Amino acid sequence: MKKLWFCIGCFLVLVAFGGMMLRPRLPEGPGSGQPAKPDPITEKIAAMTPEEKAGQLMLVGLEGRTPSEAFQQEMKDHPYGGVILFDRNMENPAQVKALTGRLQDLSGDIPLFIGLDEEGGQVARMKDTLPAPPSQAAIGATGNPDMAQKWAAETGRQLKQLGINLNLAPVADVGSGAGRSYSKHPATAAKFVERALAGYQQVHLMACVKHFPGLGKGQEDTHKGRVTVSASRETLEREDLLPFREALEKFPEPRFAMMVTHVDYPALDPDWPASLSRKVMGDLLRNRLHFDGIIMTDDLTMGAIAGSWPLEEAAVRALGAGADQVMVCHDPEAIRKVHQAIAAAIREGKLPKDQVDRSLYRILKTKESL
Repeated sequence: MKKLWFCIGCFLVLVAFGGMMLRPRLPEGPGSGQPAKPDPITEKIAAMTPEEKAGQLMLVGLEGRTPSEAFQQEMKDHPYGGVILFDRNMENPAQVKALTGRLQDLSGDIPLFIGLDEEGGQVARMKDTLPAPPSQAAIGATGNPDMAQKWAAETGRQLKQLGINLNLAPVADVGSGAGRSYSKHPATAAKFVERALAGYQQVHLMACVKHFPGLGKGQEDTHKGRVTVSASRETLEREDLLPFREALEKFPEPRFAMMVTHVDYPALDPDWPASLSRKVMGDLLRNRLHFDGIIMTDDLTMGAIAGSWPLEEAAVRALGAGADQVMVCHDPEAIRKVHQAIAAAIREGKLPKDQVDRSLYRILKTKESL
């Protein structure tokens, strides 16, 4: 009997030893006893000053058709994350191409997002010399979602030739006026938005879906003042959110940004407009819809925000609530003040370091593919 137990014991030892010998080697990294491979983006972020971090968290407007000396100095001290162009900056294709090249040179080793609103129809830039695509409503009226892909790809190719790498389109709102929506029917709008995104991805141009969570029911203009959409949460979920939700289902690893509107939605957040709301950007967009791309605000100088909060306060609030980049498109002095406020909030810990660094990682990772 003792011999039997001895043999069994020897067998178990051999099995255990053999299992150890056959066990696959763990990859090097955390928990393996080996140092993790350095991440260049993480290292770059760690080396950035609060001023440099603040710059990357901003999308700014430019005065005139060439960068001023003040703007050039700002780009040297703390390059901004992106520049949004308007007709005031654009004369003809040759001038725009020279401008975008100069802006990228000023940006140093971190590329700039250089974007504009080329939705089509009434919302398009440099119409005299840059043929505008049809409005989204006109494309939607064809009844063929593939037309959205065709026009997005064509628009993307045209913009890339000018050195533009970001289009603040498509509009995913349901039933907006001025021809800006593909359809007043949520499911139809969703199909066209999906194909438009496919078109931008086809030509490797970054898109920005707007205006989350949908302002089709807004009756006023956020450029002028506060706008409230009083629809129930159930209605918003069923109608306005559908194009955004389906876009994220079709593209689970999105190569596009999401712009959040300044509209108030009491059913989603009774206290703050969407662009300043943790419930909208954090709970809804990040956690429920699982969006891990870049969240941008609409322009903070619009009346819906600027008429109710100091821009500096609104910018810090928006970033703290979940935005990755805030847009300040007008007034060089306002841009400088917002930058100073964000840098101070980072330095003083009012904006948590981990959250800021996550936003910067999204931004710099996206820029690697520009």
